[in-house]
Amino acid sequence: MPETHTGMQRMIIETKDDVVKLSGSLTRNQWMTIKAAANLLLTNHPEGIIVDCSYLDSISEDGAKTFLEAMRDIEAAKSRILVVSLPQQVLAVCKTVPGVRSQLPIADTIEDARASLRMAGRPGALADKRSGGSSDSSKRITRILVPIVANMELTYGAALAARLSRGQRADIRLVYFLEVPRTLPLNAPLVDEEQSAQKMLRDAVERARLEGAAAKEHVERVRDASEGILAAAKNYQVDILVLGATTEPVAGELHEEFHLLVDTLIHRAPCEVIVGRQTPPA
Repeated sequence: MPETHTGMQRMIIETKDDVVKLSGSLTRNQWMTIKAAANLLLTNHPEGIIVDCSYLDSISEDGAKTFLEAMRDIEAAKSRILVVSLPQQVLAVCKTVPGVRSQLPIADTIEDARASLRMAGRPGALADKRSGGSSDSSKRITRILVPIVANMELTYGAALAARLSRGQRADIRLVYFLEVPRTLPLNAPLVDEEQSAQKMLRDAVERARLEGAAAKEHVERVRDASEGILAAAKNYQVDILVLGATTEPVAGELHEEFHLLVDTLIHRAPCEVIVGRQTPPA
């Protein structure tokens, strides 16, 4: 993609691939100046874009509001924006601006930001509801959701979902619900957690494949896993929600968390809930 340069009050905007680079001084809200270039990048990179601030010399409080408007517009479009390489003097000013201070998703490097965007995919991917029309009187299974969360071995649910879908050609979604602490912006990069999510999703996809089914995987960022699963089941209008438990003993707090999750889903999910246990090894 060709680079574009826009100078305004000593600020330079450059766009290339999925990156908007800001240089010079950001002395006032210039989101409207940046917006057209950012929208063009989003056309080719719907998962999100990166704002590189490594060459930003200074910023005013009004200039920091550029990030606030950018976040609102881009997240409204069901995409993500990540800011990288904020100089300390720029970060100090951003921390004084309400909204920017608490919501700005910051990554250390462009590589980290790009990895985060690619792992998570496009936010809102579960929101594509099935087409309208009357309900299927044959009760055919068309959509199955297999939730996966940290510290619980739930990938066996992929194998169960694959077996349930035989003859049905159901759409199987394997979704890792990544809990983001409330002290961080919802879209903040979490490199270690995202890598763990990707590994568990790969394992789940392989389990489904071994049972003869293809599955789509996705990372959904949530504040609370249980509430996130319930929202996804409703938005995605799933027929069945499948939890596959491990045969390995789970003790203490994790044991309680698992049973609390099961209890919540059984009593509140807007669809059938199936909880299965993997056959113990001989």
